[in-house]
Amino acid sequence: MLNREPDHRPAHQRGFSLLELAVVLLVMGLLLAGLVMPLSARIDQQRFDGTARQLEEIRAALAGYALAHDALPCPATPGSNGLAAATGSGCSAQHGFVPAATLGLTGARNEDQLLLDAWGNAVRYSVSRADADGDSRWDFVVPGEMRDVTVATLAPDLVVCSTAAGSSATACSGSATTVVATAPAVLLAMGKDWASFTSADQQENVGATLGGGPSGRNYPVAADIVFVARSQAQAAGAEFDDIVTWVSPGALYGQLVAAGRLP
Repeated sequence: MLNREPDHRPAHQRGFSLLELAVVLLVMGLLLAGLVMPLSARIDQQRFDGTARQLEEIRAALAGYALAHDALPCPATPGSNGLAAATGSGCSAQHGFVPAATLGLTGARNEDQLLLDAWGNAVRYSVSRADADGDSRWDFVVPGEMRDVTVATLAPDLVVCSTAAGSSATACSGSATTVVATAPAVLLAMGKDWASFTSADQQENVGATLGGGPSGRNYPVAADIVFVARSQAQAAGAEFDDIVTWVSPGALYGQLVAAGRLP
């Protein structure tokens, strides 16, 4: 006769109820959401910081170009294949895009060969149209024109404000909101929300459109010479994640004088 081992299993093995399973899934979902949100914020900050560094590299390239050519390059347009779109007396467009091909910059491009920021949006670039000596030639983009005008007379006119409130198409509301009133060139990355935004400060940075490239797309660009630069914000209706930097006239003149390009 065979001996059987005693069966120590309980008569009934209890599993999870649907309610308990639902609670577990809810807790796991909350924990995952808590991890995902900070991760998303970190990614956004990395893109912001990376684009800020990209703009600094572009600004350095602009300074190098000016040293080599006695002028800043004109903006690229959607139809210029990434090259500076210059004319005999100035530029095809005052407000356009970084001429990455002219500057020899590397980085992602779109179908119109425009240099992209970390969010996949073309980096904007604007230049001053100042003509201090009245010869119908833009002082900062026509080779040799800065030397002809002289440092004492040069008057770049791009303006950067800390807020759009009270500003006009040519000036900030006053000295308290004026960051710089004499920039020869401005660089702009429109940030994460480049495709849709409502704040007045971000709308100040883009108010016109520029097209004509192979993609057929019309890009938002600046409408006047006033820009806004301030700290990041997420409050509804007052959002701001644009990254704005500019060529300092003092730094530009100093480099050109030191290189013997300006008297």
